[in-house]
Amino acid sequence: MNKRLFHPLLFILLVIAAAIPSIAQNPVLSSADRQRWLSEIRGYKHDYLTRELDLTREQQQDFFPLYDAMEDEVERINTDTRELEQRAAENKDATDLELENAARTIFEQKRAEGQIEMTYFEKFKEILTPQQLLRLKSVERRFTQQLVKQHRRLRQAK
Repeated sequence: MNKRLFHPLLFILLVIAAAIPSIAQNPVLSSADRQRWLSEIRGYKHDYLTRELDLTREQQQDFFPLYDAMEDEVERINTDTRELEQRAAENKDATDLELENAARTIFEQKRAEGQIEMTYFEKFKEILTPQQLLRLKSVERRFTQQLVKQHRRLRQAK
């Protein structure tokens, strides 16, 4: 692994991964605690994207408000979809048509996410270079993979 990235990235991921088990053990977090935790992860992700995409300060100022708005929209869709799925599964009186419609909405979630991302892609084109734009999705995946990997290591160490 690139030495310049190893130390800060490892630290960030360890902090995040250390927080995950405590949150899993206490699933009923206050709204403020949940928001604080999500804000910390968002900050770590900003740092990671900044480093990996080599964003300038000007790019950071323009990019992250848009990026965060996109992530918020996608999260709203995910939350709404999970709630719909739970309501449909718990509704013992639901008709087959109601269940099919709920299932259709759940399956269409990815399309809705894709539409949001394409809307923001057009905005990102005005801020990021073509190279940065091309690398964005792979950098996001690597961040998530590193986060999961650190979480697994901590769980195995227990």
